[in-house]
Amino acid sequence: MRRRVAAGALALALALKLGLDALPAAVVAGAFLRPAARLAACYLNAAYDPAALTISAHGVTLAVVRACAATDFCALVCALFACALPIRRRMLRLPAALAGAWLVAVGANAARLVGLVFADACAPASSVSAVHMAVGVAVFLPVFALLWYTLVVRKEVSRGQHAVD
Repeated sequence: MRRRVAAGALALALALKLGLDALPAAVVAGAFLRPAARLAACYLNAAYDPAALTISAHGVTLAVVRACAATDFCALVCALFACALPIRRRMLRLPAALAGAWLVAVGANAARLVGLVFADACAPASSVSAVHMAVGVAVFLPVFALLWYTLVVRKEVSRGQHAVD
């Protein structure tokens, strides 16, 4: 049973990722990039240019591009939510998973952008791409692990099942 759910979640994540990748750049910018950049700019009390999608703070100007959209993370979180949210009505499960995944992805991406501003202020220019990857992993992996623990592991442990089968 668990393997079927995992296979379904993987298929959903892949389909959602392909769908999100096919969206026009303006839709991705409006749905993912601008909200995350605006949240990060508010937190940093930074200059934010919505037309150019740049955040300027602490001597760093960060351009938020489509690769920064966190759509892959959104697809993974949506698949997790679709399989693990305790919603009995199937008609409501996918819309709730989509909405929740979008909120988590935008919030986590804003936290990543804040981290990138501080990391770019300290890192040498030659290591910018490695720093961006490391900050992304340092933000997205713990968020996903916390969601997994909350929705899957804790529920199984409270039922007396082993988390690893």
